[in-house]
Amino acid sequence: MRMSIEQGAVYNFSGNKTIPNHYFVVINKNPKKDREIYLVSFTTKKENAVRHIKHFQLNMKTYVEVAEGECDFLPRWKESCINSNYVRKYEIQELTEILENSNGQNYPKISDKLLKRIIEGVKASRLIGKDIKEACIKSIDSIGKESP
Repeated sequence: MRMSIEQGAVYNFSGNKTIPNHYFVVINKNPKKDREIYLVSFTTKKENAVRHIKHFQLNMKTYVEVAEGECDFLPRWKESCINSNYVRKYEIQELTEILENSNGQNYPKISDKLLKRIIEGVKASRLIGKDIKEACIKSIDSIGKESP
């Protein structure tokens, strides 16, 4: 798995056997080298996400909507969003086992535009630690640009 993992990669899995699989996006700049993999999840509960953000007076940049064509693999993309205030972290071996145990799979990378909005949301969140931000945000200016 470490060979195929990259920023913007999407995985579908469940960390708990009683909960159905969800879609997650890798947000680390360099997940192949990092000790922990940081992921944000898609949710179809837009109203709950907005209500939570407003209730706790969090930055609205942390609410990231999915635009048409950005995630064609999502069965309900029109209803989907990401609340960038919540980041899950896993060690690579743990994530590999979870994927295997939940019949998880991977999907094409999300669009650069969506990835940039997610990273902006993480950056704007006061709930996300500096270590996670540093592992993800270093890349924000390079998203969508070709490497020399």
